[in-house]
Amino acid sequence: MSTHPDLPDTLVHFAGRPRRQGEEPPDFACGTAEDRMVSILHSGVLRGARDYWADAPVLCVSEVTETARRAMLRDGVGGRGPYEPWGVVLDRQKLIQAGARPVLYLSKEEMDQTEMLPRRLRNRRVRYDPGYSDWLHEREWRLCFEEGQIPEVAVTRELVVGVIVGTPNWLPPPRTAAAEEVAADLHAGVQSLGPSWSR
Repeated sequence: MSTHPDLPDTLVHFAGRPRRQGEEPPDFACGTAEDRMVSILHSGVLRGARDYWADAPVLCVSEVTETARRAMLRDGVGGRGPYEPWGVVLDRQKLIQAGARPVLYLSKEEMDQTEMLPRRLRNRRVRYDPGYSDWLHEREWRLCFEEGQIPEVAVTRELVVGVIVGTPNWLPPPRTAAAEEVAADLHAGVQSLGPSWSR
């Protein structure tokens, strides 16, 4: 249980969020939210990417309560429409242990004044200007990576406590492997049998 009764024990990594008309998603968010959910499940990792205001990869999660989550999925917030019902529900304590922390909501002036912060702190900043840039409803947290660090977090049973899917009884399609991956697995299997099998 959280030490604060009004805070959830889980955080959500949404596979897609609504955008204003004409707002283009960043490169890492191309494809549908369902496509990204399938990618997470097939790869077994959550991947960070450069997001708004970040100069190195970050993994974004939301600290919304169950009630707020349902409202975001049903009605949306801020005139952007509902969130797409695809996401991974994660254990709060495991994310904290991995280094995730709440973002810093700052005005444009404060963003300019904090440019010299160390990268991990700097990349936790999110611009907040009511009526223009307002994402407070997400109660965002970020896990910030350094440039050159592999921006991935393994999807484990301890970390993932649930999923949000947009279709009843949905299952991801079977994972298909590339020819190179099949050959590498076969080679590794033969090697594990010992010298007499590797000729």
